[in-house]
Amino acid sequence: MVGMTNLIENFFALSTKLLKQDLLKARERKPVEGFLNVFNDGKQATADYSVEYDSEETCLVIHFGIESQRILLSEHELTFGTRSYLTCKCGCKVNSLYLKNGIFACRKCHKLHYQSTMINRTSKHGKFLYQQNQILKIMALRESMGRIFYRSSYIKRFKHWLELCSKAGLVSEVNDANNLMRDINNFKQ
Repeated sequence: MVGMTNLIENFFALSTKLLKQDLLKARERKPVEGFLNVFNDGKQATADYSVEYDSEETCLVIHFGIESQRILLSEHELTFGTRSYLTCKCGCKVNSLYLKNGIFACRKCHKLHYQSTMINRTSKHGKFLYQQNQILKIMALRESMGRIFYRSSYIKRFKHWLELCSKAGLVSEVNDANNLMRDINNFKQ
């Protein structure tokens, strides 16, 4: 059994989403410097970072603690653009590296697990806890959204959120959204 100290939710995540603007600058080989407020062993700290370029590779250099850590940045071409990844010391290309014991590494290297995997979903109590955990995640997703309309229609992200609500049994949220859209369509006519 995994201890509560080895849960992903308990560690700071250095993610491509967090560094989005700096990764765009790095693709254009512009100078990049900044700092992050991190949590390490339950204490708040600051980590400085910069991007270093050489002829073949681009590295994110994080100055935290005594030594600095170099994280290789890699890119993958998609049909609609380029996606950046952080490369762990094990070679895995990931979106997030986690800070544990002063070192950034992927969840496999740090042997981290998600909280939801610790719940026995076959028992009554476990099923209830799992459902509540899912509802909390759905509500956090809704809070992170800005606007939900574009040209008098729901955006794709909000439609996806409604699907998640429907699966989780949040019928009132789905009904309210459907009623609102019906009223908007009636108003337009």
